[in-house]
Amino acid sequence: MKKMLSAALLVAATSVSANAADLAYKAAPVAQSIYNWTGFYLGGTAGGGIANSDHLNRDLFEDETGSTKFQEAFGTVGLTAGYNWQFGHTVLGIEGDYNWANVDKTQTFSNDEESGSSTRFKMDQFATLRGRAGLAFDQTLIYATAGVAWAHVQNTTSFGDPTFAQASESQWKTGLAVGAGLEFALTHNWSLKGEYMLMQFQNSDATINAVGGRFAGQSFCGTTAPCRMNYSESIQVARVGVNYKFGY
Repeated sequence: MKKMLSAALLVAATSVSANAADLAYKAAPVAQSIYNWTGFYLGGTAGGGIANSDHLNRDLFEDETGSTKFQEAFGTVGLTAGYNWQFGHTVLGIEGDYNWANVDKTQTFSNDEESGSSTRFKMDQFATLRGRAGLAFDQTLIYATAGVAWAHVQNTTSFGDPTFAQASESQWKTGLAVGAGLEFALTHNWSLKGEYMLMQFQNSDATINAVGGRFAGQSFCGTTAPCRMNYSESIQVARVGVNYKFGY
């Protein structure tokens, strides 16, 4: 009888021990990997935007309207490089990009004495260098961005047909860029983002010079107070991008 009781107690103890071990095993949390945004990345972007430009005849030379405004839709593709640092949920970074665009628009305007006057706005490239600051929720990053922007623009204003006076410029202009975006990590290395940016560039003046004859290339209004065209530009861009982050 004692032997049977001892055996029963041993079986019961073994069963309780096994059940306790099984419960402890099931209760143990499963380790999950948390995405980290720290690292260097390269990527590409594509999208579209609206380019705005004002061509102002600031000295009202031969111009009844005084100003011609442009608003032109365009497409763009670009390359991106950057680096992020993550501290808890905070992500700080720096990003640069270089982009191609296809803005090319010509408008005609009226003169006091001549017909056929026109002004042309062209922008074929732009670039930015910006800081980024955002909040990370595992694989999702919400961020704001701001920094310096550059755009390569060409502006040409011609008076009369045939042209008797002209102002023109072709240069890289500096400005400011601000924006915001959302980025999602698809894997440890690949991420997909969407962002919006606004860029405003510096104003510039171009002297109106005579065209043709012995005064060609000289200021049409005299050397002491030359007539000028004033050009200003801004662009809005919405785009999507894919980034590859190096490391694991």
